[in-house]
Amino acid sequence: MKMKKVIALISAAAMVVSLAACGGSDSSGGSSSEGSTASEGSSSEGGSDSAGGSGEVQGVALHLPTVYDLPDAEMVEAEINKIAEEKYGLRFDINFISTGNWQQQSNLLFTGDEADVIAVFGTPLTTFVKNGQLTDLTDYYANASDEFKKVWSAEEMKGTTIDGKIYAVPNLRNFGNYFGLNIDTEVAAELNIEDGQHLTMQEVSDFLYAAHEKYPDRYALVPQGGTTLIGQWSWDGLGDERWVGVLEDCGQDTTVKNVLDIDDFTEFCTWAETWYKDGLIMPDILSNTTPWQTMILNKQAISVFDNYGVNAAAGCIRTVVIDKWAQSNSYQALCYGINQNSSNKDAAWKAMEVLYTDKEICTLLADGIEGTHYVVNDDGTISFPEGKTAADCGYGMAEGYWIVPYSGNTYPLDINGPTFFEDLITFNKETLKTKAFGFAFDTTPVTDQYAACLSVMDKYYQPLMSGAVDVQSTIDQAKGELEAAGINEIIAEKQKQLDEFLSAQ
Repeated sequence: MKMKKVIALISAAAMVVSLAACGGSDSSGGSSSEGSTASEGSSSEGGSDSAGGSGEVQGVALHLPTVYDLPDAEMVEAEINKIAEEKYGLRFDINFISTGNWQQQSNLLFTGDEADVIAVFGTPLTTFVKNGQLTDLTDYYANASDEFKKVWSAEEMKGTTIDGKIYAVPNLRNFGNYFGLNIDTEVAAELNIEDGQHLTMQEVSDFLYAAHEKYPDRYALVPQGGTTLIGQWSWDGLGDERWVGVLEDCGQDTTVKNVLDIDDFTEFCTWAETWYKDGLIMPDILSNTTPWQTMILNKQAISVFDNYGVNAAAGCIRTVVIDKWAQSNSYQALCYGINQNSSNKDAAWKAMEVLYTDKEICTLLADGIEGTHYVVNDDGTISFPEGKTAADCGYGMAEGYWIVPYSGNTYPLDINGPTFFEDLITFNKETLKTKAFGFAFDTTPVTDQYAACLSVMDKYYQPLMSGAVDVQSTIDQAKGELEAAGINEIIAEKQKQLDEFLSAQ
């Protein structure tokens, strides 16, 4: 049964990642090679049309997440297929799923043959590999076109390699992040805070109190991801974004520790508790569902902690508290693979190459249709049509450039500037990487303990990071429950696996 096109509008603030768009080019796009495959496969079923014999069109079902409702998705799909059928003998069945439903729906898709090419997002890559649900792409990559290998080198593909085998292809986005405060542009100017300015946490606090005094009817600080001020700070979860065993100091210390024992964690939570008690943070933070973007643009809020790359934030300037760094699973956090149950893996790989190299198809998937969903500016950037935004233009993926497989040969949004994609690639090269870069924790040896610890972390992590609870007593209580659940065994196993990984480098 074909997956229904997305119907839900989901907030971009629910996403942990912040990211990229492209270098300008003419609207006709460029010709790209057809992308070699290991072989031409048999018919594709379960969401893909019949491939038939040589020369016939082969169907490939692509599933990917979206932040916005995309009522014009089928219109864009039709334009993509006009190109794909003639140039490559492929017909794309493109299925968008809202980010709020993605994890559940994608896990279901991997149990059947409905999806061919699918985003790996929300669930660790290692989980799908361990479950035998992703196709080994090592030989496909080895035989890929030179054009595809220019997009991702063999060295970069190590980021989606597990036990020596490639299981997914990264997409273009920032692989590291600055961590800092986004501030309403007007308020920042009034209080003499400049874009890109480096701030200590004391300076952040001073700003928040000054902003609160000047605008007492607006929240000085709102949560990034719904109910927590920010999902992560300076700790690397080693492929685990529930933080059951982490490396501190942006991954520069290779000793695995309980995140509740990390000084930076306690410090952040203590600041948050102080701000919450003093009324700088919304009192109902633990039940908040309003995106921070909406609150800042509507003048309900002044600032938000965020992790970001070289992209801009509408209505905000961005400051830096922690300089750019990349955690161990940054390449794996959003990537694209081939469902092991796909009935035509060769066609699926051929489609993968097209999605990363064909400028016209990449532009349609990333930006939609020129004149309908965007207009091209003289500087090579694009804007939404006059009076329209990503939320209501019919196809707002230009703001979700970081979701699609590859947007680097398309247009950048005006807000990000004409050199955005070049800047993004440079940013990724210059970003400090955790010493565990490329490592992913296998929870199999401690499955029961890990499940028990997840329940504890779900209970305490967000309240602590929101400032809404007493820090010391809550940490003490959480640590006791984590120890009873087996966190020490998990930390020992993580350390063992990490040491083996590091010794093999």
